[in-house]
Amino acid sequence: MQAEMAKVLAHPVRLRILNFLGDREVAYGALLDDVGVSKANLSQHLGILRKGGVLSVRRDGVHVYCRLTFPEIKTLCSAMRDILARHLNESGRRGKLLMRRAF
Repeated sequence: MQAEMAKVLAHPVRLRILNFLGDREVAYGALLDDVGVSKANLSQHLGILRKGGVLSVRRDGVHVYCRLTFPEIKTLCSAMRDILARHLNESGRRGKLLMRRAF
């Protein structure tokens, strides 16, 4: 189950969605504006997150709202970013990575 959950989280767009949601409920349109992908692509990623049990969706008439199923997912993602930052800092690769991002 843990490996399946890791697969669900293993995409930059899905991580951006989770980061944007944080601990609040967000309208589909706001997600679309923030994430910067097509409607079809966002819907695909939201479907994967829903199927994986990471995302809950609430409909209110024509409006759709998304939120994290478990608030601990935000903590999990934050912990992973902290670990990666420490790893980069300790391995001395931080500068090289930042240079790659600049180009």
